[in-house]
Amino acid sequence: MPLRTGRRDWLWGLALGFVVIAVVATAFAVIRGSAVKTYATVDGVECQSSERLDYHVPAHLSIFIEGDQVPVASRIGIRDNCVFWLHTHGEDGLIHVEAPERLEYTLGQFFAVWAQPLSAEQLLDRTADASHEITATVNGSPYAGDPANIILEDGEEIVLEYGPPFATQESRAEE
Repeated sequence: MPLRTGRRDWLWGLALGFVVIAVVATAFAVIRGSAVKTYATVDGVECQSSERLDYHVPAHLSIFIEGDQVPVASRIGIRDNCVFWLHTHGEDGLIHVEAPERLEYTLGQFFAVWAQPLSAEQLLDRTADASHEITATVNGSPYAGDPANIILEDGEEIVLEYGPPFATQESRAEE
């Protein structure tokens, strides 16, 4: 019996083409999805093999202890094999929120990645007592409550202070 040729042969070719495209697309998606590997998670913040720029906002943090500015360390949240969604590059106090999607990340989560304490009663190695307190301002306005709950927003200016003495507005402008 001779091979049949005709109109239906092109349909088989088209169907085979779609199958090949689907297999290649699936393989690409699997390879691309596995390219970003999670190495650690701290307080809900993942450390992955590469930076995630789907959602990117910077917030600026200044810390003053008894009136003196304390630098925010560089490379917080950056390890040899991974980068946390909350991290710093330099000592300029700029916190980078770089995540796969828009979520609310807090200053407390950043401090957890930094492995430093932050609460209404503690800032780094200092604890509030009868003669010292911890204050926070966000964009120049006093923040009431636990500073760990401050949500990191785009372009936000956050100032944490342990004192007295407290830094003056002039010294903040000089930073």
